[in-house]
Amino acid sequence: MSTVELTAQSFEETVTAEGITLVDFWAAWCGPCRQFAPVFEAAAAANPDITFGKVDTEAEQELAGQAGISSIPTLMLFRDGILLFNQAGALPPKALDDIIRQARELDMDEVRRQATAAQESAAAGEVALDDFAAAHAGGAFVLDVREEHEFTAGHVPGAVHVAMNDLPARVGELPTDQPVFVICAVGGRSRQVVDFLTQQGVTALNVSDGTQGWADRGWPLER
Repeated sequence: MSTVELTAQSFEETVTAEGITLVDFWAAWCGPCRQFAPVFEAAAAANPDITFGKVDTEAEQELAGQAGISSIPTLMLFRDGILLFNQAGALPPKALDDIIRQARELDMDEVRRQATAAQESAAAGEVALDDFAAAHAGGAFVLDVREEHEFTAGHVPGAVHVAMNDLPARVGELPTDQPVFVICAVGGRSRQVVDFLTQQGVTALNVSDGTQGWADRGWPLER
């Protein structure tokens, strides 16, 4: 199957359709995009049951902005309307084949169950550690509310420190244009802070399992 050009008018209908859809965000002036193009075309030919779409980010600047594209090429993979993969950079053929294979093997009932659980947790002001890690990688604002000695002993990279008891006087320092991910040691104090911030009109999420859970995964800490 050959690739199809997607526009703002056809994008949503295409990616929400049943089955697997891969979308390549590209531009003619982009060298890595030109290098990835034949890899994408070859995969399209080898997988005729999958929809392979391309979005010209120069022609579809509004669509690229809505999709949060900050670097190209960016590849997105959807299955049954659920975004499963979103990564910038030109992939080699084997890596692209592996992503397609993994998408085919997924139990979509389980994926939908997990997505529903994540939405329910977010509505309750909670975010699981894996979801937090993804948000952190995307530049999320992280507020560490532990005491000074705990923070200096090791904290999630990039976290901003305001001790729990100092926070009422410093709420004005928090961003209002993005969620605040609140973290403590294991999730107790941060839960109280989220409740307080919500009352102040701040969009806040409690990081379940806290800094200890982050460290237990073997993820790096700053000191």
